Amino acid sequence: MPLPADRAVTGLLVVHGMMSDIARQARAIHDRRARLLALDDELGRQQQQMRQVVTQRETQRDAVNRAARAALEAQQRSNAAAQSATQAVEDAARRASSVQDAITRIEETEAQAEKNLEQAARAAERAHNMQAATAARRQAHEMADGAGPGISTTNASAGAPVAGTVLTGWGHPTESGPATGITYAPPSRASVRAPCTGRIDFAGPFRTYGQMMILDCGKHYRFVLAGLGEIAVAAGQQVSRGAAVGQMPQWNGGGSRPTLFVQLRHGGSTVNPAPYL
Repeated sequence: MPLPADRAVTGLLVVHGMMSDIARQARAIHDRRARLLALDDELGRQQQQMRQVVTQRETQRDAVNRAARAALEAQQRSNAAAQSATQAVEDAARRASSVQDAITRIEETEAQAEKNLEQAARAAERAHNMQAATAARRQAHEMADGAGPGISTTNASAGAPVAGTVLTGWGHPTESGPATGITYAPPSRASVRAPCTGRIDFAGPFRTYGQMMILDCGKHYRFVLAGLGEIAVAAGQQVSRGAAVGQMPQWNGGGSRPTLFVQLRHGGSTVNPAPYL
């Protein structure tokens, strides 16, 4: 419609101003959209990276779990080998027909146990559990050397393992030949003490020996104590020299007097125990 000149100019100015404002808003919207698209791309890349990280962590977690299971199995095999070794030593002694046979069986069983521990160590190494492998080899080494420091005449100051008089000394003639140990006649209920530091290989009744224990002193030396009334230790237990390990039977003066037979063996041979007591 025809307009007056002043109104037309005013309308044009208003429209021009609105167009400029709309253009600025359009540019702002365009810039925001561009930033949003860039952010969307960045988020897409980050999500992809997160998925990769999650996948890697799941893979690592599965690998760690597998390694942990393998290490646990290796540790269990190592512990089982050590525990079965102690039980096997005791069982071997119980099946023996004589003290000499018991010692021979114990040493053969320990040799087999050392092989089992070495196999457990190799299995632990394959599972990358060096701690279990080291523990298994340490147990095998300890079993090879014995559970104690051995015996020596330099520390023979604790005296006899039980109080009392000596009935039969080492090498004295007996009905079965020279005595292979020392026989003591202790008081009733006398305490019996360990003649060396080491581990109990066997503790319990044995053939005609009554209550008997075999103490591994280390370096293939073993003390045999037979004739006890009560035993206060168990197979596999560590004891120190002079520690109480049992008591003699009750004796009121009648019947046969209880005696304690003490024998020292080095491998398959008997040794005079007197210098080491």
